[in-house]
Amino acid sequence: MVIRMRTLIYARYSSQLQNSRSIEDQIRVCMERAEQEGWTVIDVFSDAAIGGAAGPSERQRPGMNALLARVEAGGIDQVLADTSSRIARNQGDAHHIRDRLNYCGARLFTLSDGEIDAFKGAIKGLLDEQQRKELAHNIKRAQKGRVAEGRSPAGLAYGYRTANRIDERGQFVRGLREIEPDQAAIVRRIFREYAAGQSARQIAQRLNAEGVSGPRGEAWKSTTILGGRKRGDGMLRNRLYVGELVHNRTSKIVEPVSRNVRIRPNATESWTVQPVPELRIIEPPLWDQAQTQLEMRGTTHPETQRRPKHLLSGLGRCGVCGSGWIKIRRGFWGCSGTRNGAGCSNTRIVSDERYQARVLSGLKERLLDPEAVSLCVRLYHEENARRDREEVRGRHRLERKLADTNGRIDRLVEAIASGAGEFSEVREKLIEARIERDRLVEELASTEAERIIALHPTVASDYRAAVEGLDQTLADDDSPEIREDAIPRIRGLIHSITVVPAQRGRGVDIEIEGRLNAMIELAMGRPVSEPLTLTMERVKGIEPSS
Repeated sequence: MVIRMRTLIYARYSSQLQNSRSIEDQIRVCMERAEQEGWTVIDVFSDAAIGGAAGPSERQRPGMNALLARVEAGGIDQVLADTSSRIARNQGDAHHIRDRLNYCGARLFTLSDGEIDAFKGAIKGLLDEQQRKELAHNIKRAQKGRVAEGRSPAGLAYGYRTANRIDERGQFVRGLREIEPDQAAIVRRIFREYAAGQSARQIAQRLNAEGVSGPRGEAWKSTTILGGRKRGDGMLRNRLYVGELVHNRTSKIVEPVSRNVRIRPNATESWTVQPVPELRIIEPPLWDQAQTQLEMRGTTHPETQRRPKHLLSGLGRCGVCGSGWIKIRRGFWGCSGTRNGAGCSNTRIVSDERYQARVLSGLKERLLDPEAVSLCVRLYHEENARRDREEVRGRHRLERKLADTNGRIDRLVEAIASGAGEFSEVREKLIEARIERDRLVEELASTEAERIIALHPTVASDYRAAVEGLDQTLADDDSPEIREDAIPRIRGLIHSITVVPAQRGRGVDIEIEGRLNAMIELAMGRPVSEPLTLTMERVKGIEPSS
């Protein structure tokens, strides 16, 4: 006697495609079994690209949720699936779904195990969940192996293109990358502009205005460039640009209630870092400058992240009470202590135009003082002499490594000539050695070029021109982009501004303390950043007191 069991079919595959059968294959074999048994198929439900650890709610697995709702509506005798792992890969979910089916008078039946009762369900639920964990472990192990071979285990980063190939054994090698020249030029530009003081938002806006396509052809966003400090993502933190392939920086954790995937950063010691010098786009000095900027701006206090509304915001201090010198009303600056009722006797105010004009004029006069220029140039050459000594030591180290690499290449060539060329490992080692040799030759040439540029003899005149052009830029150009570029450089030259009542008559006296290290960086054409570690004489009005 044929029992006409009213049947619902369920099929699912995960986002990792861990099951070799597609949804269509699963439905087909289930339909064939139903036809053999004489079961009546009422409906078919499925979830595509959803993992078995997702919960049964409508948001988590809409197909499973709809199936359960149909069973609870009545008139269903069984749910048919290919295997129990298609129903769930979580013990709790497997038990919960089976309980709901049994409560409504329906059974769970799979092609691989038949009817799933309580005992079989407990065993299969445990095995299915354990298999999911083992699959995740195997995937991570395989990814780690690919990283050790210099192959990318993840997606394609901006600035690169795939370079997959067929190896000597005829097997397809995945995960190989090479530099995409046009995109690499954009990457270098982003790093240079950010290191020079531009914000990620400004850079993104400028790229979009120029019609430059972002990653995946989308518009540029500041988050794409900046990323997040906690997770270490974003272009400016991608160590692949400096020639390091980093794996296992983060882990995916499933939140047990919502089943949302959370990304947690892993401890640094658990990272896998593989040097890939052939993929370097950004040179270490520029990388370090960008990381310094990230560190300087990476604060959890929102008020310190806000851009200054005015050129001199946050730099002035009252010389009487030490409170901030702020904009107290439209067009005028004064002591915040007086304004807030702190009892300061400094009630003087100064207009916006006069305040800015006097500070810029005084700053330029101090910076162009012959003694200050002389000191700046002397320290500039001292710094370059120190760098030159370091580069000489670095060149000797590179030359020794190059000699060792050339020796290794000669030995490998000799081995191949002696018949060892039949072994693919020998040929691979020769390819690696040649890539290393080319990198060392390029690095030696780059080091020599940087040394010649660093000892440029026109530093004094370049410095004078740079100082004289800063305030002129603000006066002559109202373009937001030009002002946003000049303002950080001017602010970087100022350590503090002290405002006191004028000793004679009305008004105020203004004392400016500049950063001598910023003068040196300005002369060297570098962005104003952290103070240089130098022994220097103090110039009154230039170097801040310690």
